[in-house]
Amino acid sequence: MTRVLVVAYYFPPKGGAGTQRFAKFCKYLPEHGIDPIVLSVGANLRNPSAPHDDPTLLADLPEHVERVCDPEHVSWRLRLLRKLRLHIDEDEWAAAASQRAVAMVREHKPEAVVTTLSPYACYRIGERLKREFDLPWILDLRDPWALDGWRRYRTFLHARHDLAHMKRALRAADFVIANVPEAAAAYVALGADPARTVVIPNGFDEEDFAREQAKVLPDDGRFQLVHMGTFHAANAAPGLTRNTLSWCRHRQLEPLGRTGFYLLQAMSMLKKRSPATYRRLCVHLFGNVDATHREVIDALGLNDGLSMHGYISHRDSIAALCGADGVFVPLHGVPAGERALVVPGKLYEALASERAVLCALPPGDGADLVRGLGAGIVVPATDAEALCDALATMIERHARGEPVRGCSREAVAAFTRRHLTGLLAQVLRAAVQRQSGVTVENPWHSLPAVRA
Repeated sequence: MTRVLVVAYYFPPKGGAGTQRFAKFCKYLPEHGIDPIVLSVGANLRNPSAPHDDPTLLADLPEHVERVCDPEHVSWRLRLLRKLRLHIDEDEWAAAASQRAVAMVREHKPEAVVTTLSPYACYRIGERLKREFDLPWILDLRDPWALDGWRRYRTFLHARHDLAHMKRALRAADFVIANVPEAAAAYVALGADPARTVVIPNGFDEEDFAREQAKVLPDDGRFQLVHMGTFHAANAAPGLTRNTLSWCRHRQLEPLGRTGFYLLQAMSMLKKRSPATYRRLCVHLFGNVDATHREVIDALGLNDGLSMHGYISHRDSIAALCGADGVFVPLHGVPAGERALVVPGKLYEALASERAVLCALPPGDGADLVRGLGAGIVVPATDAEALCDALATMIERHARGEPVRGCSREAVAAFTRRHLTGLLAQVLRAAVQRQSGVTVENPWHSLPAVRA
């Protein structure tokens, strides 16, 4: 067995989309002759990005997982960087974990190291192990780091500082894994070696869908639309309101698209336009619903059309998806002429549920995927009127017994966790064998050439 060290800050028992990627990879890597040993954060992690535990994910853990807690004492250098806001996410933990990673290399003799980001400071662990032990280093980027419009910068200096770290990591890593094709192209433009940059997206675990599903949703004749995951706070003005100063940003976006704002506005429009159609709709929100959304819900008088369930386990979320009539998947908006560098992780399981997806997405790989599969309806990310029209179509067709169809699970076989782990195994073997490059299948290439 080839042993590989995986540095994954977000890892079970923590729940959430960020933990599942490498938990599922670690589940299937032994099928390819690869033994993952994992370095993660202490189980007492208190982080708003992973506020809940999910015990149902523990079954996927590899045999060897070591954990490092946040350090009690932080060096003066890291304290100064934080004060100047020149730190990277979780610098303090990465510094402590780096020491443990060195000890793990000496003890377990891995043949390669993978760092999955975020937090972005974890890149330093891979960089150090490559420098001190000549270990091949694979950099996995779940999000596009400095190119992610959600990262705010106080000044031009802060923006350039973050971008410089990103470029350093992209150029130093032996292989770079992007989550979507659009991000891979952006990384190459920043200096990543195209022969060593591959696309391995998120996906879905077919075994999760093979289990007998418990009943989660009511059967009351209404169109049951499900949203899975926590919305961002709906407290921004509509429009390109995040990172508006071009001299201190790398990407700009419309943040309200990642909230429930436009869905709630569409429901309100539908209620006024066609009360009878609205009464045939029930929207289920799984995940925390914060005060900003509750204010909008109350102001628009939508409590009669909503059911809020709070956080549920991943296993129950699969059951809810499979019991729905439709699944809502939103994303932020981007400026005209641009394409998103991310695909919502929840989209893959929505497609695997075989339910029609209602997507409010900007141009990008996510919209291409849904259109290429003919898996539902795609509307612009921040267009409430188009979303209202799409809702009405789905409800009325459901009432006539002619529902909008999703895609079959077989159609998204290229996005199963087992298949994607095979692609990762190819990259790991290429790294261990010191190959100058690797070519792996791009799952999007099996789709029709559809561009928004």
